[in-house]
Amino acid sequence: MDVQVDRTDVGSSEEKHEAVGKASDCPPTDGVVSVGGVPAQTYEAIDGTTVVIPRGKPKSGRTWKNLRTKRHSDIKKDKPLWTTWNKKMQQRAEKQSIKLFQKELKELKQKQMEEKRKRQEEHKKHKLENERKSEIVQPIRNTAKIKRMKKKQLRQIQKRDTGNIGRVVNEVK
Repeated sequence: MDVQVDRTDVGSSEEKHEAVGKASDCPPTDGVVSVGGVPAQTYEAIDGTTVVIPRGKPKSGRTWKNLRTKRHSDIKKDKPLWTTWNKKMQQRAEKQSIKLFQKELKELKQKQMEEKRKRQEEHKKHKLENERKSEIVQPIRNTAKIKRMKKKQLRQIQKRDTGNIGRVVNEVK
């Protein structure tokens, strides 16, 4: 924003020179004034007071945006830090040891799950054997009885080996 000073009221040429120097578009003075984090333009009036030029409304209408002070290309970017060969090898070895540890943990967990599954199967098998041992069975020797039975009775009939020298016998629970 340009500031113009009316030079008609200044009398001598020295005063004109001082007025022109004070009202020019120079960068902010020693006491930097900022508006919204952005240095504001200021000038010194003829009477010696510092006047802050208010920021006008942006053309885009986005008044909440800050004024850009630097271009994106001016921002200094850090170069990636180079690691030494020894450090790189140390990181690689550490990474590999972590992977090995993870693999061992996974195998251990899998082994425990397998053992648990086997124990459950054995427990189930023993439970079934104990149930069969404790059953009260009635062997059917006359097969003609099966033909005369009703549906409900037929559903209860199971073929079992009662431990009689490998002979299969029909039983009723």
